[in-house]
Amino acid sequence: MNVPAIDRTIRQMCLEVESLSGQERDWRSLSEEQLLYEASICIFGSQTVFEIAVAAADRVRAAGLLKMPPVATIPHDYADRLVSLLSAPVSLETNGIRRQVLPRFRNRLAFLLSATVQTIHGSGSSLRAILSSATSGHHARELLVEKVAGFGPKQASLFLRRAGFCSELAVLDRHVLHYLRIARGLHLESHALSRLPTYARVENEFRRMATEFGHTIGCVDLATWITIRVAKREAML
Repeated sequence: MNVPAIDRTIRQMCLEVESLSGQERDWRSLSEEQLLYEASICIFGSQTVFEIAVAAADRVRAAGLLKMPPVATIPHDYADRLVSLLSAPVSLETNGIRRQVLPRFRNRLAFLLSATVQTIHGSGSSLRAILSSATSGHHARELLVEKVAGFGPKQASLFLRRAGFCSELAVLDRHVLHYLRIARGLHLESHALSRLPTYARVENEFRRMATEFGHTIGCVDLATWITIRVAKREAML
C-alpha cells in the first residue's frame, strides 16, 4: 500500500469520522466513575494493545474499583486488588476466534492506576474538577500529565478526546508515527514524545498536514490511526 493509496483511504475515512461527529460525548455529562474508566483505558493502553486495555478496564469497573466517594477513603489494599484483577486473562475475539490473553505489566498498571486514585481522589479532588479548571484543551492536557500517573501527552490527548473534552489535540501513537515516517520522512520514536514541548512541535506539523487534507486535526488523526492499523493487520504495510 503506497502513500497515495494511504492518503486516499485517510480522506475517505475522514468522511466517515465526520459523519459520526454528532455522536460525540460531552465530558460534563459523564460521571466521575465514567471519567476514571476512560482514564484507566488510556493508562492501560500505554502498555498494551487497545482491546486488552479496554477489557482490563471493563473488569476493574465491574469489580467496583472505579466508584469513588466525594472524598475518597482509598482502601489500603487497593493496588493489590487491581493486581489480582489484572492477573487473570481477558477474553478477546480476533477474526472470529476467541482467545484468552493475559495483560502485560499488570503490576505496573495496577501501580499507575492506584497512584492516580491516591493523588487525585485521595486528596478530595476529581478528574471532573481538573477538567473544570482547564482553560483550553492544551491546558487540560498539561494538568492531566501532571496529575495522572502513566499519562504522557499522548495518553492525556486520547483521554480528552474519548471523554469529549476537545478534539483539537493529536494522539500521536505508533500508527500515526508510522505514517509520518513513510509519508513525511519524520523519524520519531514514541519515547521522544514524552515531553510536552517536543510533542507539541510534532503535533503542529501534524496540524499543518491535517489542513492539507481539509479536515480537523482530530478527524485526520483518528482516520490515520484506523487506516494504518488496518493496513498493518492486513499485512498491507
